[in-house]
Amino acid sequence: MRPQPDWLITDDVDYVEVDLGSLKTGKEAEVFVIERIHGDRSCLLAHKRYRPRSVHQRGELEALGFRRANTFMNDHVYRDGRKFAKSRDQRAADRMTNYGKQLLTARWTGHELEMLQGAWEAGVNVPYPVGTRGDGMLMQFLGDENGAAPRLVQARLGPADVRRAFEQLVENLRLLVGAGFVHADLSAYNLLWWRDELWFIDFPQAVDITTNFHAFDFLHHDVLNVCTWFRRRGVEVDTDALYSELVSCACRR
Repeated sequence: MRPQPDWLITDDVDYVEVDLGSLKTGKEAEVFVIERIHGDRSCLLAHKRYRPRSVHQRGELEALGFRRANTFMNDHVYRDGRKFAKSRDQRAADRMTNYGKQLLTARWTGHELEMLQGAWEAGVNVPYPVGTRGDGMLMQFLGDENGAAPRLVQARLGPADVRRAFEQLVENLRLLVGAGFVHADLSAYNLLWWRDELWFIDFPQAVDITTNFHAFDFLHHDVLNVCTWFRRRGVEVDTDALYSELVSCACRR
């Protein structure tokens, strides 16, 4: 088991948290930055908060601290294989009642944390998952006091760094698929470049290969997305060969 990072100020000590504001907004969530302080030590954390699916009025959203409503639709293919224990809850989710939307919002949060924890334990280069927090989750903030780590699509990389990033991409994909997971939304927008390392982020759509019938379709789409991006930047990439290798990694589990 990978050890807990030594920079983390844990819940077993008294600390103060300072909200440093919003970092980014996405389809289903917003990310805020928190500084956790204990004595002369501090660490930066990212608080990912999921927008409620049953609330759409601007005033209600603003009262909850959100700037806009959840716009992610058609997530049923990502939820394939994940069922609620109670038939009543499953029916509510299938029918997208208000109660069902509340259940799905809660599960969306728990699912991403579970996928992130699985990726971390497998050795994938992901932000350390700290735990749940109200309507979202806490994780390692990638960046420093000067700002967040850039997305790969925004990072200014020379040819050598681009090749290094691709090598790290392949190695991390092997680890992720070998652990039984597919990111299912991988692109240069969901990869960060920080301190000469490639980091995988945003796992709410990640799927388990053993339970989701669409897992290998998602994997192929992920590989095609990232290989196309790297090929356009001069890296020699064999998309089919990489996909075949990753499928083999998954089947050897």
